[in-house]
Amino acid sequence: MAIEKETAKTAINRMTFGVAYNLRPYNIVVLGLAPGWIRTEAVMKNSHTPEELSETESPESIGRAVIALAADLDVMKKTGQILLSRDLGREYGFTDIDGRQPPL
Repeated sequence: MAIEKETAKTAINRMTFGVAYNLRPYNIVVLGLAPGWIRTEAVMKNSHTPEELSETESPESIGRAVIALAADLDVMKKTGQILLSRDLGREYGFTDIDGRQPPL
């Protein structure tokens, strides 16, 4: 199962690079946006310590990343990249809904 998940992630990343390459001449941005460990109901139910939850992000954090990217006038520089939502939070200065940023 883990191998299939990694293969799927790799395929999506490679597709991002290829589509970005083909659409760059038309000034169309293509990004891969990777959330961190999302604080879903299942994660909340199965987490045993506050330390485990301190490394999670709310589902809203990925939306905040999309908003920050959409507002970036130089976002074309990022085309073809796979970006982590936590890294974007640090770059653009947004936090999660609880006011914090996940650790690196």
